[in-house]
Amino acid sequence: MKQPKGVDDLAARLGAAVTSPLVSPAAVAPAPISTPEPAAAPAPVRERTRTVAKTAGKGAAKKEPADTMQLTLRPSRTLFARYVAAAADRSRQLGRVVSAQEIMLEILEKGAV
Repeated sequence: MKQPKGVDDLAARLGAAVTSPLVSPAAVAPAPISTPEPAAAPAPVRERTRTVAKTAGKGAAKKEPADTMQLTLRPSRTLFARYVAAAADRSRQLGRVVSAQEIMLEILEKGAV
């Protein structure tokens, strides 16, 4: 097993850090108090404006968030491989990426529970 390098140097630096103060005394000394100069005119406050996002095609109506909840599934490797194969087939048919999770959700929605 290889011996770690620089352990003694690290120990010496840590020992020196323990004995030194966190803040130097010069930094703790109070700064001289001076009266602030009055500003000629306050800078105008910029209000935050909302930008309207571009809507594409059919999705022009505002969608409400789906009523869903988080769920963790731990399928066996063989079952997951079946879902991945089904997702790959569906991806080829539709010409877009379909995830194994989408296939799982479809099958769960069809369930008679």
